[in-house]
Amino acid sequence: MKRKKNGKFNFCLSCSAYLLTIILDLLFTYIATPNLLLEGNPLYNQTNFGWTGLIAINIITFIGYVAMAWYAFIKYQSPVTNETDMKRYLALINYGNADNYVPMMWKLPKNWGPQTACLCWSIVCVLPFCRMIIVLEWFLMIMRIRNEITEIFFTIVACFPMGRIDIFLAVIGAWILSFIWIKKEFKNNLKSIEKRRNQN
Repeated sequence: MKRKKNGKFNFCLSCSAYLLTIILDLLFTYIATPNLLLEGNPLYNQTNFGWTGLIAINIITFIGYVAMAWYAFIKYQSPVTNETDMKRYLALINYGNADNYVPMMWKLPKNWGPQTACLCWSIVCVLPFCRMIIVLEWFLMIMRIRNEITEIFFTIVACFPMGRIDIFLAVIGAWILSFIWIKKEFKNNLKSIEKRRNQN
C-alpha cells in the first residue's frame, strides 16, 4: 500500500515538474525569440509550423512523458522472487530463469516489463533536469547575464550540435539512472523477502 501511494506521489510530482519546465521553456522562448529564429528544437526544425507546431510538439512529448511516468510509477509491479543474489534476480525477472544471467543484458529479454519500467523510470527522472538547462539558457540570454561562468557555460553548450546539450545529458543520465533503478528494485526485493520471512 505504501509503495502504491509513493508511486502516485512520484507520478504527480514528476509530471508537474516536467509540465513546469515546458511552460517556462515556451514562455522564455517567446520572450527571447518570438519569431522562433533561435529555436533549436530538432522536431520543430523539421516541421517548421511556427508556434502552432512548437506547441503541438510539446503537447505530444508531454503526453508521452505522462505515459512513461504512469508505467514506471503506477502500472509496473515488481515481480515477487526469493532471489538474494543480484545476478540471479536480474536473470529471473528478465529471462524467467535465475540460471540464465546475461552480462550487460545484451540478449533480448523474455519479459519486457522490467526493461520497459527501467527505461521509462530513467527517462522520466532525467528529463525535467535536462529541460531546465534549456530554461536556464533562455533566462541567461533574456537577462543578458555575461560573466566568466556564463561564457564557459555557453562555450560548452556550443560544442553540441544545435547547442542541444540537454539531449546528450538525457541519454547519459538515463543510462546512469538505469543502474540506480536496478539497485533500487533489488533492494526492494530483499526487503520483500525479509517481510515474508517475518510474517511466517
